[in-house]
Amino acid sequence: MTSDQSPSSSIVTVTDLTLTRDGVCLLDKISATIAAGRITMLIGHNGAGKTLLLNCLHGLIPHDSGNVQAPALERQKMVFQKPIILRRSAREHLRFVCPDLTELEIRDWISRAGLTDRIDAPARALSGGEQQKLALVGALAAKPDILFLDEPTAHLDFAATKFVESMIIEAHASGTSIVMTSHNRSQLERLGQDILLLDNGQLIETAAAHTFFTSPQHDLAKQFLAHL
Repeated sequence: MTSDQSPSSSIVTVTDLTLTRDGVCLLDKISATIAAGRITMLIGHNGAGKTLLLNCLHGLIPHDSGNVQAPALERQKMVFQKPIILRRSAREHLRFVCPDLTELEIRDWISRAGLTDRIDAPARALSGGEQQKLALVGALAAKPDILFLDEPTAHLDFAATKFVESMIIEAHASGTSIVMTSHNRSQLERLGQDILLLDNGQLIETAAAHTFFTSPQHDLAKQFLAHL
């Protein structure tokens, strides 16, 4: 939370969240506030705990102690680095994940994803980039209050990455709060408004993006940026 944000502007509040597995502390008493209507980037080296924290925030993994205050699960969506795609056509996949959509709305979202000519193709036969587009529009069509994204452009080509980023910007403009992981510094600087830096399961630094990239405070943050 940046200095000009008040608690009333938060959409997620995390207090002393701890996750331990097989005697190893994976997330260590993390406390943070995620501001509503912002794009928050969760960053850190591989193994820092980013994906685990996303899963805990989304309620997919039960934490051992601490507290997470967030919108009801039906008001949240998450898109994984490897999207979850059903064994049905692209059209029927979208119909399943967003059952309230009309046929016209389904066609519109499929068109926005650039998949009109693939609408009746098996969703699992789509390319990696096409599957990620389908997963993203499936999440956005539900109009969630908060969207969790776990490296949504990893391994995607330029065109697919550009599409995903444009949809993130559009969702943010419509009022959706975004929490996203990324290792791409250019992407972090293009999209990020707030930064949470994790290291070995600990929250090391929180800051507005422009402050983090120009004057990080923690030595580990400076080292991270030097190698990002």
